[in-house]
Amino acid sequence: MSRKRRNQKTDQYKSKRAIFEIPQFVKIEGLRGKTKFKPSDPISPIFGRKVKDVEVPEVKVVETGDVDTRYDTFRDERSKKMSAEERAKYDEFKATIHTDDSREKFLGTPVYKPTEAEEQRNQPKKPSLIKPIGVGAQETVESNEPSFYYDARKSEEDYQKPTPTNYEEVINRHHEPKAPKIENDDFEIYAKPQLHSVDEIEDTILVRPFEDEVFEETYEPKVSKQLKSEVDYKLPNVEMFDKKDLTLDDKPEWLLNQIEMINSTLAQFQVDGRVAGTKKGPTVTRYEISLEPGVNVKRVSHLENNIMMNLAAETIRIEAPIPGKPYVGIEVPNEVPEIVKFGNVVNHEQFTKDLDHPLKVALGVDIDGTNIYTDITKMPHGLIAGATNSGKSVCVNTILVSLLLKNKPDDLKLILIDPKMVELTPYNNLPHLITPVITDAKMAATALKWVVEEMETRYKTFAENRSRDIKSFNENLLTGSAVGEKMPYIVVVIDELADLMAVAANDVEDSIARITSKARAAGIHLLVATQRPSTDVVKGTIKSNIPTRIAFRVASFVDSTTILDGAGAEKLLGKGDMLLKEGDRLIRLQGAWIPDNEIYKVTDFIRKQADPDYLFEHNDLVQKVKILEDTSDELFEPVARYVVEEQKCSINTIQKTFEVGFNRAQTLVQALEKYNIVSEQEGNKAREVLVTMDELEEILGNRWIN
Repeated sequence: MSRKRRNQKTDQYKSKRAIFEIPQFVKIEGLRGKTKFKPSDPISPIFGRKVKDVEVPEVKVVETGDVDTRYDTFRDERSKKMSAEERAKYDEFKATIHTDDSREKFLGTPVYKPTEAEEQRNQPKKPSLIKPIGVGAQETVESNEPSFYYDARKSEEDYQKPTPTNYEEVINRHHEPKAPKIENDDFEIYAKPQLHSVDEIEDTILVRPFEDEVFEETYEPKVSKQLKSEVDYKLPNVEMFDKKDLTLDDKPEWLLNQIEMINSTLAQFQVDGRVAGTKKGPTVTRYEISLEPGVNVKRVSHLENNIMMNLAAETIRIEAPIPGKPYVGIEVPNEVPEIVKFGNVVNHEQFTKDLDHPLKVALGVDIDGTNIYTDITKMPHGLIAGATNSGKSVCVNTILVSLLLKNKPDDLKLILIDPKMVELTPYNNLPHLITPVITDAKMAATALKWVVEEMETRYKTFAENRSRDIKSFNENLLTGSAVGEKMPYIVVVIDELADLMAVAANDVEDSIARITSKARAAGIHLLVATQRPSTDVVKGTIKSNIPTRIAFRVASFVDSTTILDGAGAEKLLGKGDMLLKEGDRLIRLQGAWIPDNEIYKVTDFIRKQADPDYLFEHNDLVQKVKILEDTSDELFEPVARYVVEEQKCSINTIQKTFEVGFNRAQTLVQALEKYNIVSEQEGNKAREVLVTMDELEEILGNRWIN
């Protein structure tokens, strides 16, 4: 019983019926703006305006054409032949059409008929023409004649005197003009107005165009000196270089004596052969030996030392056989060497009139007396090596001067690296330079990294503009199929690689390897010169992507193998005697000689026309070197992103997350503090993160010189 009573007591307070609740709606009128919905006269989709329904929003009526022919699509052939009166009654649609009677039967109530005011209000408004503002506005008439302006730089005969406008029609058509003010004390109010001529009216209310006035001040736009240099820039003339004729066709007495000595030496060792011809070069003469059938070519090569002894020559070089000829060549130094002037090589049609190859350079003259040129775009990179006083630096100067003779500053840019500080100083302050001549090894490594970044940027631009290389991109700019600015060629010249490798070997080697591997299409070319062609300087990663080699005299066979992958350079004479390797064939030539005064003639001529326009100065490179030293740790960027994402920075957290020691973590935090990514240490407080992720990406991007 007690349990039942307890249950009854708990249940008696429960409601057996659902409690009626009135939901409360929040008044939202006016929250979205001041405008309120105003109902308009409704249009029923079935009954049109015959039904009054204020809840239906306004629907615009669209004119659909002729009412009589509107339903021709649904009529049959018999109905289409009906007269216009019968068609207007729509007899064929009586079963489905709605009328006022059918509506009254369907609705059971009388049809609502709008008032006349409502009918007029619902009629569509006819579009009205917008009239000109003002009374009697004059219609504008298009004129094909150009606007008249005065240019003092032209004579007055170039211009025709503008004819005065006939304002009589304008006055009669629109309004009576205001007469000029007449100073008369006896002027009567009701007096008849005096008529005036059109010229008087024109003088009063109009401004005459100038007739005799002449502007003495001439307009001359202000153009910067750099812009003027690009417009008025003139290339140096090749006539400024000295020339000297070579006597290559002569056969002096010493040459005839050497022919007899070679023939007697071959006879002494019973080699059936004789000298069939000679080619006298500037410093070396090549004797062409014709062998009898069945004589081994190597027998002549074995007699190299004997021939050199009998000729009392300093050195000889045997080419067995001569490529393209059925002879064995013996190259012997001339007793009277001749100098090849740089003017003889560049003042030739093959160089001056070849406009299709802007990077064509003059090197010298071969044994046959032919001028030797090479195109840097086909190299595409070059290695120049030779001992001291062998002509290496002179060769670099001839290449640079050749480039300056054929290219304007907006077509070619140079980066010159001269650790010796004296070889490339004549080229300072030229408008072709991207930066002043670099003499510091660390700055040079930074500049090479900039070249790598520029290469990557150019390839991205090529991909966006459907171009394969720099030549096609510049051509597409002219046709309008590419967007951007004209890209100049960039030639990087390193005068001494050994010094760079001693200071920053890893950075320099990586940059050179990347440039030589894929910078050709981007228009970036590298020329590397060194006087110590050993394997620790000219490494395999550097040499593998440099197909063109220029070898001067070296000390040993090993050095010759390092440069040319074979012998030959150790037997050269020096002083410009070189071997050019393009592909598999070696070409021996005498390098052109250009004195310092001719170099200064060219550079001074260019400096007078334009000022240098550097992309970055040495101070930028010094600052960049310091930045790279501070952020040289490969974990700098990952740690910076981690700190910004987590919004906290502590040495212990970096140690645990990246598994590094305390010293390295402390160095990373100090680098973050230097870049203002995190705040300074304030006692026991945690460092505050000062940048967002977007700002961090901007900071990391600005680490490179743009």
